[in-house]
Amino acid sequence: MGINTAAINYETVHYPGQSLAQAHPDRLATLALLHGFCTPYLATSRILELGCGDGTNLISVALSLPEAMCVGIDLAEAGIKKGRAYIQQLGLKNIDLQQYNILEIEGDFGQFDFIIAHGLYAWVPENVRDKILSICKTNLAEKGVAYVSYNTYPGAYLRNMVRDMMRYHVGEMETAQQKIEQARAFVEFIADSARDDSEVYRPLLMKERERIRGFLDSSLFHDDLADCNSPVYFSEFMAHAARYGLQYLSEAQFFETQAGIFPPDVVEVLNRISDSRIAKEQYLDFLKGRRFRQTLLCHAENKVIENPQSEAVIQFYIAAPLYPEAQPCDVNSQALAVFRGPKNSAIQTDNPLIKAALLRLGSTWPRALHFSELFNEAYNACAIKPDKHESEKALADMLLRAYAGAVVEFHTIPFSFVVNPGEFPVASPLARLQSLNGNKVTNLRHYTIRIEDPVGHRLLQLLDGSRNRADLIDALSQWVDSENVDFLKQATETRSSKTIREKVADQLETSLTELGHLALLTA
Repeated sequence: MGINTAAINYETVHYPGQSLAQAHPDRLATLALLHGFCTPYLATSRILELGCGDGTNLISVALSLPEAMCVGIDLAEAGIKKGRAYIQQLGLKNIDLQQYNILEIEGDFGQFDFIIAHGLYAWVPENVRDKILSICKTNLAEKGVAYVSYNTYPGAYLRNMVRDMMRYHVGEMETAQQKIEQARAFVEFIADSARDDSEVYRPLLMKERERIRGFLDSSLFHDDLADCNSPVYFSEFMAHAARYGLQYLSEAQFFETQAGIFPPDVVEVLNRISDSRIAKEQYLDFLKGRRFRQTLLCHAENKVIENPQSEAVIQFYIAAPLYPEAQPCDVNSQALAVFRGPKNSAIQTDNPLIKAALLRLGSTWPRALHFSELFNEAYNACAIKPDKHESEKALADMLLRAYAGAVVEFHTIPFSFVVNPGEFPVASPLARLQSLNGNKVTNLRHYTIRIEDPVGHRLLQLLDGSRNRADLIDALSQWVDSENVDFLKQATETRSSKTIREKVADQLETSLTELGHLALLTA
């Protein structure tokens, strides 16, 4: 399949864009700093996204970095048109989306501090894969970072098994919709009906069925049913990158590089097998059955520290949704305290300063605190003052371990949003615009989230800064009454003597607070 044929397919079945927190330049700059080198100044950086689709990811980046310059290219016209319409409505001046052929990019296209290629490398012909890495070499600034995602073996073998069967089944069908519907039906049929004497085959089919059930039609069509889908082993990808003078920096998800999820004896064997960082990563893929990577590359001339040191942590802003398992948590007690984080992760400590720091992070979430501010506040909370130098190192050590375990976040900048709504609340202009077409929006931390609450969804659309609380109550009450579908109206009619307006007034502050904690409100 040629690149033009792929573009036609994207015109036929639109692939909705989404923000990629893992590919935000802040993440790329953070990982570069952890590995020993400093990227260009983030606020005024130049960012290129290859295969940008409708530009949703890059538009969110442009909003978060108003002095940066963002350029997105894609061959499919429909996505570019949609993105340009959003840009015009948002009044953005620091982003340019172009309908452009990747194969035509040369050195004179410009230098970029960050290059993003998400969902592209594995879905294009070999000559385009070569060109992606050529661009990462030729058009990447000296201290720049490139993000490239791709499907990997060995995990992709399992996915390809079902993919090949689906493609065989829909091979003679003409329309995209027929292919999507029949592919879904076929996977349901084979997962239910397959004979499995080994007790291995059918469980694999059932697992793949669950994955496909969770796919949008557009994802199924462009990912699994695409003519071109070429996974590679990580070691093969890095050999390819090396031919273009590029080296491995990290994974965009830092915890994916950690061997510590395995028992110590497994880690010991890995360390004995090879001293090569690339080989160790490849063996980790074998152990995990990994099927997808989001790899960061930089120029081979840069010195990369393989194992980040805690001294680097003092540069960052820290954020984490942590809370103590037992409350109240006495900071100055010598008792062991357990703090819960994302996906029920845990940090245990009896160190008073670390307890104070974790409590402060939890109370500040979703905002981030600079390390120096976090340390000073935690230090001041201790009744008995510990040695400052030793305590600072202990906190940095703990935070680095927590970052490696995906318990805390590191940032080079504090994202601009407010948690507490003002007199005339304002929501992210991008989220307001997106909410007109559904309940999936991009927040000001660059994550895609769902607004499930219908009142919160409607409220988000009203927060343009022109309405105070009374105005919002009026507008929401009229909406509840006219739509006749909201639970507030239902509750008013069946369980309460309060009017719709009174019920809305009771709910408003709660909904505003929820939007604030979802990082959807701006100053």
